[in-house]
Amino acid sequence: MTQEPVRYLLSKYWFLAVFILLLCTGCSVTKTVPKNDALFVGYNVKVNGKDDSSNRAGELETELSATVRPKPNLSILGWRPKLSIYNAFYTEKEKGISHWIMTKLGEPPVLMSQVDTSSISQIMSNRLHNRGYFNNRVNSTTEVNNKKAIINWTAWVGEPYRIHKVEYTLQDSLPVHQAIEQEQDESLLRSTEPYDLTTLTQERVRIDAVLKKRGYYFFSPELLIFSVDSTVGNRQVDVLLRIKNAASAKALRPYTLDDIYINAEYSLGDSLAVRDTISVNGYHYIPNENYVKAKHLLRGMFLEQDSLYSREDHLLTIKRLSGLSAYKFVNIDYQIDTLNNDKLDAFVFLTPALKKSLRAELKMVTKSNGFAGPGLTVSFNNRNAFKGSELLNVEFTGNLESQVGGGGSGRQENNETSAQNSNLSSYELGVQTTLTLPRIVSPFQLRNLRTEFVPKTRIGLGFNFLNRTNFYQLNSYNASYGYSWRPKQILTFDATPINLQYVRVNSSEVFDSLLRVNPYLRRSFENQFIIGSIYQTTFSTQMYEDRTNTFFDRLTLDLSGNLISGLSSLTGSTKPTDDEPRTLIGQAFAQYVLVDNDFRHYLNIGEESQLVTRLSTGVGYSYGNSSTLPFVKQFSVGGPNSIRAFRARSVGPGTFNDTTSRALSYFDQTGDIRIESNIEYRFPIAGFFKGAVFVDAGNIWLLRNTLDESGEIVRPGGKFEAGNIISELAVGTGFGLRIDVEFFVIRLDLGIPVRVPYLPKGERFVLSDFNGSFSGDYGMVLNIAIGYPF
Repeated sequence: MTQEPVRYLLSKYWFLAVFILLLCTGCSVTKTVPKNDALFVGYNVKVNGKDDSSNRAGELETELSATVRPKPNLSILGWRPKLSIYNAFYTEKEKGISHWIMTKLGEPPVLMSQVDTSSISQIMSNRLHNRGYFNNRVNSTTEVNNKKAIINWTAWVGEPYRIHKVEYTLQDSLPVHQAIEQEQDESLLRSTEPYDLTTLTQERVRIDAVLKKRGYYFFSPELLIFSVDSTVGNRQVDVLLRIKNAASAKALRPYTLDDIYINAEYSLGDSLAVRDTISVNGYHYIPNENYVKAKHLLRGMFLEQDSLYSREDHLLTIKRLSGLSAYKFVNIDYQIDTLNNDKLDAFVFLTPALKKSLRAELKMVTKSNGFAGPGLTVSFNNRNAFKGSELLNVEFTGNLESQVGGGGSGRQENNETSAQNSNLSSYELGVQTTLTLPRIVSPFQLRNLRTEFVPKTRIGLGFNFLNRTNFYQLNSYNASYGYSWRPKQILTFDATPINLQYVRVNSSEVFDSLLRVNPYLRRSFENQFIIGSIYQTTFSTQMYEDRTNTFFDRLTLDLSGNLISGLSSLTGSTKPTDDEPRTLIGQAFAQYVLVDNDFRHYLNIGEESQLVTRLSTGVGYSYGNSSTLPFVKQFSVGGPNSIRAFRARSVGPGTFNDTTSRALSYFDQTGDIRIESNIEYRFPIAGFFKGAVFVDAGNIWLLRNTLDESGEIVRPGGKFEAGNIISELAVGTGFGLRIDVEFFVIRLDLGIPVRVPYLPKGERFVLSDFNGSFSGDYGMVLNIAIGYPF
């Protein structure tokens, strides 16, 4: 048996999975519901706000819906998969495979008797009261049909109470009272706005934050008391603010910083007593020159002697020091100075991380084009390479692939081509060294940026060797110098002004024969320099996990050859002929501009489900010294992180299809333009097992046609035509299983081709040819990968 085992089993027994699915869907969802009970299948919350001028009915309905507990069983388009599994394998036995499936993969029915409607109604009423609807009323009704229950809640709210005035009852002239009064213009409480308890709470937090900036280290929001007088009339309230009478004297006193101590080699459990120190720029530094030098630590210090204590400076210092790779924990403690009650001494404790680490990852590469083989990655990290918290990473990679069987969802090949493609193999070796410095290293004097995140300088140097047996050997050398900084949490800028790459190809006679008849391929595989710059902007709100909608967008601009071309023009250098490029030390250099954008939207549905959409577009234009983009810069689609119903890099360009080239299933299909879109619904199954259904679409195109020596178009149908975009998209669908254990994800995605762009018009939809196996031109494609696709 030459087929990979997992694919073989799935191709032979896929019908068994379908049978189990049909078994589950065939069971009545109320099968295990007790006689005098009903299955809780849904609820509706309606806010009657016809008399509410604030027009917040939709907002209130969302808030009240969140109070309903328990929630109905998980439902996907009306089907309740976990409940269906529970019912299909229901057993009263406490052991056995049925019990395991029922309890681990299934979910018991959520019963009507478990829903306390009166308690939920009271909670809803309290929520409305907190939003200013003091005279609200909430009722519920239950509809039961065929042992399925739906609960309807209706809330009558009327007009909310509004703020008449806000008074700060501060009776004396303490500095803390003056500080509060000076910030009244920034108050969140405004006259005529609806009363809202949440806003009052936020106002307390705002005032506390203001005071923390002004030295009030011991103050807390709990010391602020709001009183609400609703007897004003006309649905209005007066809001009164005061400070607790029991507030301590130190809570009402601003503090300045006195001595600042830095222990840069603190271990958990060590004594907090201050040892012998040396003075460095006004800081008391405990010597540890064997670890991180003081001058590098002080770039992250924003606490200064004789300045007012500021919570902002405190948090900024912690975040900047935590961004140093040499440390795993950062803590700052404050104590009242023993000689002056108005001053604080600050103690900064930094706990070093493990300096050196070695990690090895062994993987099995399995591709849908029949290639498989082992891969090994060994990574070495030194988190304090030169005593400045520099992170040195050296990564060695090795991959071996051999053709062990045929692959589906590739291009059509004749018998001669299939025979030629046998016994193909390749191996790849590489080393990449990256040095990351937690500071900007520049020929220009730059001030220390006051940002939460450490600005970084990155220096890279690497080599990669790819050998495709009987065809070519590709040697790639790279060097880069760039910067990365985050002005805010959601935004990252990466600038690599120096990006160098040299590609050298050693080809066989067989490959040379392919190059002679394919000018596009020949120019793509030229020995050449890539000398340019890369600029990248990343916007992401994915860290806000409590939001319903989060976004990710990465825009990349890649420029090459312009500086060298300009210098060549100044020196009078010209192209020998129209077909031959100018050279740099005897080698051609690439000249192009490339723009790439990856946009993603994450819609959180319920507590664990998610709908992810993605649009990835890119275009590269070669000019001047180049007639095509370098092979390593060209776009491709297909594979585990792209269109999963087609093997990696097998789609396009456009409608191009070559059924005669021996190299077809061995070399990538690439182009100048990429348009790709994906939509994936992710849902929980049980424990760390998660599922997904997806649809992928996309293709690549050429900006211009290339002619061979006889004047024929080399890849007919590959040129981009705006009016043909939709009809030339490759489309695939499928479903996936993910084993998500938090620190890594193993992903198995089964792709099914829907539309094949290189078939004749009218024959491109191939779903009717699907036979449920991996065999055939349009069979299923199994993608095995680590991590989510996007």
